[in-house]
Amino acid sequence: MVNLNPLQIKIDDITITKFDGSDTMSILPQFVELVLYQSIFEPALKAEMLINDQIGLFDNYPLTGEELVTIRYKSVDSAKSSNSIDKRLKMIIKGVRDILVDDRARSRMYTMDLISPEYLQNVRKYVSHAYYERIEDMAEKVYEEYVSNPTKEKFNITKPFKKEESLKIRNLVIPNLRPFQAIQWLAKHAVAKDYENHFLYLFYEDIEGYNFLTLQQLVEDALPKRNELMAKKYKYVSDIEITKSSAFSVSDPDEDQRYITNIVNNKRFSSIEKVAGGYYQNELFEISLLQKAYHSTPTELKDRNDNKYALGPFPLNTKDYIKYVKNDVEKTEYSNRIRYIINNYKDFDDGGKSQPGYRYKFGNASKYLYALNQIDLTITVPANMNLKAGDIIYCDIPEVYGFQVQEKDKYLSGLFMVTEVKQVIGIGERAVTTLRINKDGYLNSLFENSLYNTSKLVTPLPGGRVGGPV
Repeated sequence: MVNLNPLQIKIDDITITKFDGSDTMSILPQFVELVLYQSIFEPALKAEMLINDQIGLFDNYPLTGEELVTIRYKSVDSAKSSNSIDKRLKMIIKGVRDILVDDRARSRMYTMDLISPEYLQNVRKYVSHAYYERIEDMAEKVYEEYVSNPTKEKFNITKPFKKEESLKIRNLVIPNLRPFQAIQWLAKHAVAKDYENHFLYLFYEDIEGYNFLTLQQLVEDALPKRNELMAKKYKYVSDIEITKSSAFSVSDPDEDQRYITNIVNNKRFSSIEKVAGGYYQNELFEISLLQKAYHSTPTELKDRNDNKYALGPFPLNTKDYIKYVKNDVEKTEYSNRIRYIINNYKDFDDGGKSQPGYRYKFGNASKYLYALNQIDLTITVPANMNLKAGDIIYCDIPEVYGFQVQEKDKYLSGLFMVTEVKQVIGIGERAVTTLRINKDGYLNSLFENSLYNTSKLVTPLPGGRVGGPV
């Protein structure tokens, strides 16, 4: 059987501290389970902690929801190492729910919802401010002034802010938004310096800190390490396979950290949704009040991924389908999806007052979001607290077709982006990690003709399948 906790991750202590910094108390005896969430689409870490309360925390502490929760956990460096690493995770209480009282009214079980301490600063304030600089610098200033500095002052917590350079200096007014909303709003307006290859900015928190960058930057950083990622790939195994072979090879002592023990297909494709959403074809109309004119920028899907930084080179659909769902009427609003923006920018460079480059961003961003959504899997792997949202990993996904020979799926296997991470740690040193993984295309192009053609003479394929005409 696969060991789901080879790094020996365990909770060492959990304390709660009152808002004024006093009366720190350990609730480790009441702890049952912690579930920690990261997502590239969420600006803060979230967690759920199951508590078996036999000491009446609500009445005797008393628990009010103003407390800081500090979780101290440890793990080892690798499967072969005994060096222990201690880490701390600090969160605040967002709410308590699902309160169940036992039959004798001697204890209560409940779920404590936790969130990053920075979230408290986010709900305290609004940002209404004019900036004249690069958008990533605006985002960092909002983070530091409205979120990071107050959090450091109150809880002595600091986290890094990773950012990607945008195209040019801009003049923007943040229109009375909460800090996290303001940074997400800036992400929608940010146009990357490498706008031909980078276009989808996101703002999110992972286990290491905050990020304001494009998903394409994550892919670009990973592609030079493709061979290394392939050598350290995640692969599906069953209990039968584990009993027949050693737990891991001598050449790779950490191999048992990358076993996939369960795969859930959340979504394989969303054909009609992608047509209407603009995956195959979309168009941006920039209406200039200054020039009393408009500029049209069409974006279309090709039969091979033309993005330099792609996880999969081939789109999901065949050439004929891609061609059919597009509309061919030119010089009018004809695309599957149309977006309009109105501005007063000149359409040429005049002291930095030209268009902010939205035409390089919106169409490709819409296309990429739907591309990333078409292959959506959840995999279960051994617990590893170092995994974070935004990681790029290589996975061998098994081909499932009901025969004895198990081969890797020639379409799905390859590079994936980790879009969500769920860490589960319980009492008794129980721990496991689930990853939600997505990719923007297939590893190989689709067969135009079926391999299962029973109406004609066929030839056997490995594993008992049948092929096309001989």
